[in-house]
Amino acid sequence: MIIRIKKELVSKVIIFDGREVLLLKRDTDSVTERSPWTWDLPGGHLDAGETFQQAAIREVFEETKLILTDISYVGRDSNIGKLTYFYTAEDWGGEIKLSKEHEEYKWVSSTELDSYEESIGSMYYKMILKALKTRK
Repeated sequence: MIIRIKKELVSKVIIFDGREVLLLKRDTDSVTERSPWTWDLPGGHLDAGETFQQAAIREVFEETKLILTDISYVGRDSNIGKLTYFYTAEDWGGEIKLSKEHEEYKWVSSTELDSYEESIGSMYYKMILKALKTRK
């Protein structure tokens, strides 16, 4: 008997401002034993009929009110029950206004990222490092 696990489909965006990356602090109610990370990248689940890229742009706007004008694919990663696509954005407009999902935001320099590895999780940390290495 084959048991299939339906995967959650997620898009995340690594937003750059120079050599700094936007991190969002998750609302304390969102931090759970299953999802213990306090800092997050903007993004979220796909809606029915959406592509990963469309979901990334929509979710960033819903969570931050930032308007992304161009995003680039970085890679994907999966774990049990979740497939996550990662994009980068360097061109965006608007001012950050957080949704209720997040308590605060921070622009973190590439030299400070190591101190956030545990609080964002290894998957996100590795993708941010990959994005930094592949930037123009």
